[in-house]
Amino acid sequence: MNISRSAGNDVSVPAGDDPLSADGVSPASEGKPGRAAAKPAWRPGVRLLLTLVVLLPTVSTAILTATAASSRWSYRQEAQSVANDATELQVVARARAQVNEARVPAMAMAFAGQVGISAQTLDALLGVDYIDTLPSSLAALAKNPTINSTPTLRADLAAFRAMVPEIQANTVPYSQVRNLSTKFAADVDNLWYSDYDNLQSAVARWQPPGSFEVHVAALRQTYVAFLQGGYQVEGAIYVDEGQGGTAAKTEVIQSIGQYQAATAEFTGHLGPKGQAAWNAIERNTADQTFQGTVQNAVGVAINGGSPPFASDPGLAGVAEANGLNFLSDINALVRAASADLHDTAAAQASAAAAAFVREIVFLVLLAAVSIGGVVIAGRSLSRPLQRLAAAALRVSTGEFDLEALAGSGPREVVATNAAFNDMASTLKAVEAKTVALATEDLAHPELQVPLPGRTGQALQATVDALAARIRERELQRQQLHEAATHDRLTGSMNRAAIFDYLTNDVTRRRHEGETVAVLFIDLDGLKPLNDTHGHEAGDEAIKVTADALIEATDSCDVVGRLGGDEFLVVLCAQHSETGAKAAERIRATVATHSVSAKGVVVPLRCSVGVALAKCDNDTDPMELVRQADQAMYEAKRAAHAAADQMAGVVQG
Repeated sequence: MNISRSAGNDVSVPAGDDPLSADGVSPASEGKPGRAAAKPAWRPGVRLLLTLVVLLPTVSTAILTATAASSRWSYRQEAQSVANDATELQVVARARAQVNEARVPAMAMAFAGQVGISAQTLDALLGVDYIDTLPSSLAALAKNPTINSTPTLRADLAAFRAMVPEIQANTVPYSQVRNLSTKFAADVDNLWYSDYDNLQSAVARWQPPGSFEVHVAALRQTYVAFLQGGYQVEGAIYVDEGQGGTAAKTEVIQSIGQYQAATAEFTGHLGPKGQAAWNAIERNTADQTFQGTVQNAVGVAINGGSPPFASDPGLAGVAEANGLNFLSDINALVRAASADLHDTAAAQASAAAAAFVREIVFLVLLAAVSIGGVVIAGRSLSRPLQRLAAAALRVSTGEFDLEALAGSGPREVVATNAAFNDMASTLKAVEAKTVALATEDLAHPELQVPLPGRTGQALQATVDALAARIRERELQRQQLHEAATHDRLTGSMNRAAIFDYLTNDVTRRRHEGETVAVLFIDLDGLKPLNDTHGHEAGDEAIKVTADALIEATDSCDVVGRLGGDEFLVVLCAQHSETGAKAAERIRATVATHSVSAKGVVVPLRCSVGVALAKCDNDTDPMELVRQADQAMYEAKRAAHAAADQMAGVVQG
């Protein structure tokens, strides 16, 4: 059914389809004698139809419940898996710390034996008890669950324990002890990184809040810092003792660089426990003292200074104690960061479980309350509303050229369709006017067509006001631009505008490697003209000169007045190479002009100076102006000299 507009903008519909009729009876059929009234066409109201919506499909409820429950439970399981992986990383990190507690005394005793120092003498020199520390450390490792549950680590521990008597007897080479202890530590590191990869995979499956992945990345950097701290303990003390050679120096330099990079990565991205552990490290005097030891070692390694511990081995013992304390604190940081991940994941798992329970309860209640569902949502409601929704969607995307909606369905829908048709046609007209205003096409015929209705009249008044303001603003902008950039007397560019143009032109030509030509023009004899015939004659001479400059140059060249009787011409790229010819053309053109003052014809003359430059980064626009000015004065002096010589010849 088509919809037409009357003069009053009312919607016209066929008889019997009046959308506002309470019973659907055409007013034309009422009260006709001798003829039975037509049976009213019953149209249910929206409220009546909505009261029929008492039943939600049981199958949909069951599917929704099962899907929600499965999603929540899966989320909880993945979060718990991440929490378990984080706990495992804490355990492995603790095992790695215990390996350090064993390998440091073992390597120290082996190194001392290599240089002929007994374990007892080493303990006395350094003030530490390596003899008792080594067996107790190995005993602690034997009780560690990570070591016991990993075949490779059990084999490393067995080999280490078998070597202890040889270490104590100084019968095993230091390199062998170092290789075995390094392998032991590396095997624990490989286990930690393997568990970390498992953690990352679990996080990828879980898809936790965004900040959690940042904390996961920070955890890895804490472990890197822990490993580099171990290298610092080994390398720094050797270098400060004057031992270890180039390898130790290289190790300490590389380890401190990688340690600083790792700490920079995790700083600001730790959880509460990790941040507390890091704050404790930064406040710990022994840890900071050890960092000073590392810096001393870097200085010795880079600058070749005297090793500070070479003359006092006791200082090395103090430094090693500080270093072991530092390593222990960094390991505690790793475990604290792991604990943060565990706590966060466990909290998410708990929250997911609680949400799962709440969702099940809610869905059960919803199913109970909604028994009855939707049994009647007939075509008398659904199809008209679908058409209305589709039309509204098209309008929301900016499409207003629509076919009118038919007046079918419940009376509320019919009335809504009629109002929607009115709205769509008004929006279409508003869109056309808006496009015209946006493009500032004030001559567009659509702007002259009035909008219908009270709202349309208000919008039309707004459109007219906006159009008037746009015209006024454009006129003001043109006037302001003209006043700001042009000389009032000659209409050419003023001093600021021509200098600004020259600066931008030189910048552009730098990229192209082009030549720029600047011509400085001075009108000869302006002062005598002013003195003899008055300033009005002088102003006329300046205007005529400006016109002559425009006549002598091409449309791509730019002419500007600097002030008084001085002008500047900037030649375009295709004319710049012939700057001298342009100067002669300007001089000759000006010479063909004159002004009349009090019946006297005064010919015009000018002096022209040219400055040429191939633009590069050193080209200064103001220096070009100065050079052209200087060239102009030279030309003026030459002209005066020639005139004086000619006058002398005439007198002779």
